[in-house]
Amino acid sequence: MFNKKFTIALFFTILPMLILSTSCMKEEKVKSKSMEELQSEKGLPVTVQKIDFQEFETKLTFFAKLSGIKESTQGTNLGEYVKKVNAKVGDFVKEGKTIIEFPTDIPTLQYSQAKLALENAEKLYKRMKELSEAGETSQQNFDNAKLNYEVSQRNFEAMKQMVRVEAPFSGTLIKLYVKEGEIPPVANPGQPRPLFTVAQLDIIKATINVSEKEINLIKLGMPATIVYNGEEFVGRIAEISPAYDARTHAFPVEVHFPNGNRKLKSGVTTDLYIKTYYRPKAIVIPRNLITIEDSRNYIFVEKDGKAQRREIEIGKEDGINVEVLNGLSQGENVINCCKTQLNDGLKINIIKN
Repeated sequence: MFNKKFTIALFFTILPMLILSTSCMKEEKVKSKSMEELQSEKGLPVTVQKIDFQEFETKLTFFAKLSGIKESTQGTNLGEYVKKVNAKVGDFVKEGKTIIEFPTDIPTLQYSQAKLALENAEKLYKRMKELSEAGETSQQNFDNAKLNYEVSQRNFEAMKQMVRVEAPFSGTLIKLYVKEGEIPPVANPGQPRPLFTVAQLDIIKATINVSEKEINLIKLGMPATIVYNGEEFVGRIAEISPAYDARTHAFPVEVHFPNGNRKLKSGVTTDLYIKTYYRPKAIVIPRNLITIEDSRNYIFVEKDGKAQRREIEIGKEDGINVEVLNGLSQGENVINCCKTQLNDGLKINIIKN
């Protein structure tokens, strides 16, 4: 009797649990089925990009180092101390001005001997000239004296340039490598020791290396821009080398920037941009929306609630975006997601981004 009552009680305890469990399983199946049906009824959820005209340009980017339009570093082979510095960085110096002076009593230089040799050669030349004009010496003697005088002049001038180093042209002294009392440092073994650099800064020059692929896109007079200290500067391509440089694997190209206000500085490194194409009203889409098949370009657009596969003709690219020349019009919606899930004629449901 007890077992019968226990069995009945156990049955009525388990029965509700079985009913509840079955109900939950049915509910899950209904939910899963309803989501599939919902997508089938309303379409694949997608986002779109509405097409409108916009500015489009392509540009090349280069690494450039700026320098004066004319720039020269003067050096010396003397390993002696500097006696005097006659200018400071930032000064405007005229051509021929002595910037660095070395002592003239350097034993190995023999400056005094060269000066004395010139004075003696000059006296002899003048004497022989007088005698030659009076007919009291041969032409050979006069020619020898003249030659000796000219050689002595050249020797002393070279000696003088070694102890008094001058500005090679008029410009701004932009760098001094040595101070009074110092011995000029060795920068590169076997090369002259640098003393100072003079530059003409009214025009700043940027030299860039252009690849063989890019060189045909660049023309003389094309604008180029750099940004320095937050300000944009516009220059023009001034020189294009017709010779390929095997060392840099590129063509050297020179860009000139007006610099009357001296805002641009020599020695600065910066990115330089050259605009190679510009269209004020273009249809542009991201490159990753395009599918390529058999060398043809395809995208998906929304048409009457469905995905429409469409062939397009593309133009210039900037690495991220592509100009569309044909196959897409202003106001149309390009599907910008789910590219691998789309097919022609598929029902879609546009949702907000």
